[in-house]
Amino acid sequence: MKSKGLFAISEKEFHDHIYGRKFLLFLSIILVVTIIGMATGSVEYNKQIDQYNDNLDLADEYTDYAPSWYRPSVMTIFNGVGVLLASLGAILGIAMGFDLITREKESKSLKILLSHPIYRDEVINGKAVGGIMALVLALGITFIISLGVMLIFGIVPSGEEFIYILLFGFAAFLMIFSYFAISMFMSTVAEDSGNALVYTLIVFVFLSSLLPVFVWGSTMDLIIGEPPEYPEDLIKEMEVVRMGTFTTTAVEVSVSDSDGVPTTEAEIYDPFEGNEVWQKYMEDMENYWNKRQMVSGFVNLLSPTNNFQTIMSSLTYPNMAYMSSSIFGGPVEETGDAGVSDVLGALMWNFVALAAIPVVFFGMAYIRFMRLDVR
Repeated sequence: MKSKGLFAISEKEFHDHIYGRKFLLFLSIILVVTIIGMATGSVEYNKQIDQYNDNLDLADEYTDYAPSWYRPSVMTIFNGVGVLLASLGAILGIAMGFDLITREKESKSLKILLSHPIYRDEVINGKAVGGIMALVLALGITFIISLGVMLIFGIVPSGEEFIYILLFGFAAFLMIFSYFAISMFMSTVAEDSGNALVYTLIVFVFLSSLLPVFVWGSTMDLIIGEPPEYPEDLIKEMEVVRMGTFTTTAVEVSVSDSDGVPTTEAEIYDPFEGNEVWQKYMEDMENYWNKRQMVSGFVNLLSPTNNFQTIMSSLTYPNMAYMSSSIFGGPVEETGDAGVSDVLGALMWNFVALAAIPVVFFGMAYIRFMRLDVR
């Protein structure tokens, strides 16, 4: 592959995107939404900081008052922006890619282009590179404006929070690029731009809206089966407990304190403690929910939108206990302030899936274009 042709096509595609009406329209909408969302979020963040400081003053005044909340993170400002970016950004990626190849076929320019001393891989790679450059430019402008709005409201992110902002932007780029790669593949498959857009929208709706249906209760029961049934023997014992005949009661036990003075303590009596049937039921239930979580996590990894929303939620509230959507991960324990490494560890498979999806679809677009019959 000769780099000269690649650079020429990349430059042309980049200029076509940034000067195109579709790109400018969606970029303008995203910027307006970002400015409004950041301004609203900054005001709310300042209110949360004031409330947090008031609570700290209250804790200092009452020494036995132990606050259990975390200091608000500046990432909460990006929460509303991220929700809208999940849909608007995906549409921007689709709009940029659905007619990359079909437009050339419809105008008969693809045959003329390939008749020149240029390789096919330079064409498809150049179009992808041009689109990536345009997406990076759009997100870069959005990123700069976001920081500017925060500074206007007197909010300066810390070093760790700045890393979270960069991760947020990287996840947004991967999500948008995923739908760009999907639409680009459909552009190589469809005969015209209209069909390419329809095919891409069908995939978009399936991945963003229909795929999550598979993790709903009734659908999940069809996939992995019904949960373990409550043992009949325990049902009878539970009825006895409910009637008050056999309850978990506090039993007084005679003990002595450090001075040898007799006192009494209460021990909680559990009627199911040591019951093998109950323990077997609890083990089966735990295995069932672990299996359910694994299937749910795997399905969610297939959706760029779901992955981005999971990453966005975790980065927005990094110091709160949350459940990782990774099919190989488990619950993230709340053991204090969550560091960057903790968050990245919990979200590793989400980032991997977000990066793998555009690679897969671009690979299919590459193979399809290399075998395309141009007449």
